[in-house]
Amino acid sequence: KRLRRQAGNAIIDYGMIQEGDKIMVCLSGGKDSYTMLEILRSLQRNAPVNFSLVAVNLDQGHPGFPRAALEEWLRGQGYDTHMLHQDTYSVVLDKSSLIGVHG
Repeated sequence: KRLRRQAGNAIIDYGMIQEGDKIMVCLSGGKDSYTMLEILRSLQRNAPVNFSLVAVNLDQGHPGFPRAALEEWLRGQGYDTHMLHQDTYSVVLDKSSLIGVHG
């Protein structure tokens, strides 16, 4: 409740959301980005302006990343969803081996 109230106050105080805005929420996989998405959805229900949300995830190629499960969950929750893929994981591994860093 406190986070929702504080987010709502910040949005009002700084004019962060206007009528017709489309807000992109980037989901990293951590609880902070999911919390932000849910707070914005909650605020959206009672906001004095209409705005939409789109949940975006960048699959960076980490082995075992549950891309399909995440996309299914987001769509099941009714979110407009975009799943992107960019294999930065391989690039990091390659660059790490060049400078002798071991994971």
